[in-house]
Amino acid sequence: MMHLDDDALALYSFGDDEPDATARAHLRTCARCADELAVLTRVVRVGRSIEKDELQEPPASVWENIHSELALAPELHHVPRAEMPRAIDTNPSSELRSRHAVPARSPVRRRQGGKPRPAFVAALTIAALFVGVVAGAVGTSLFSRPNDPRLVAQADLEPVANWDASGSARVEEETSGARHIVVDLSAPNDGLTEVWLIDPDTSGLISLGLLSGREGRFALPEDLDLARYSVVDVSLEPDDGNPAHSGDSIVRGELQS
Repeated sequence: MMHLDDDALALYSFGDDEPDATARAHLRTCARCADELAVLTRVVRVGRSIEKDELQEPPASVWENIHSELALAPELHHVPRAEMPRAIDTNPSSELRSRHAVPARSPVRRRQGGKPRPAFVAALTIAALFVGVVAGAVGTSLFSRPNDPRLVAQADLEPVANWDASGSARVEEETSGARHIVVDLSAPNDGLTEVWLIDPDTSGLISLGLLSGREGRFALPEDLDLARYSVVDVSLEPDDGNPAHSGDSIVRGELQS
């Protein structure tokens, strides 16, 4: 699953870097990245609204938690603010840029291996190092992500027939109960691709819609039984107006809870 780079999202939140066309398209379809950018933007807005005399020196436990969460090297265990007796910079994007050297126009990457580093943890690091720790309500909001969707099921999509393709699918449930399936496809074709759910016992089909580009997000009917329609299928479809499955499946896989 491709996502926007955490450091690129942090830079976007400061307003100095604008997402390019690829990043903007990704933010329109990926709720996770859009939510992370919204959280970072709120953190920056709160930090910039604070007067200097409202800032408080954070306790050492704040950096200890950050150090543990990011799995930093042992030599970085000391509290950095103790070595930074300088004025608070309320617009630290230039320093953040120099520390992380994020390419301005390569915002998309695949997160691989190691411990995940969510954007809200990066936001806490920025707040602690450059803006300062604010009142408890703000601190709580950095760790509380009640709107994050819950992963319900996922599938690896394997190539069918002679296709050189791969993909993945995951079902997410919002706090409201609404469910979506996010499909990611890597396949060498420029035709129309359609996403289906299949009942393997009866071969019953439900079309979820056309896949635009490599990734798509589709709403699932409220009463849909995923235990029954458990197979995700992506097909190549001719532009002939026929709503039936073409019979030319590119990838297919079974959802696992």
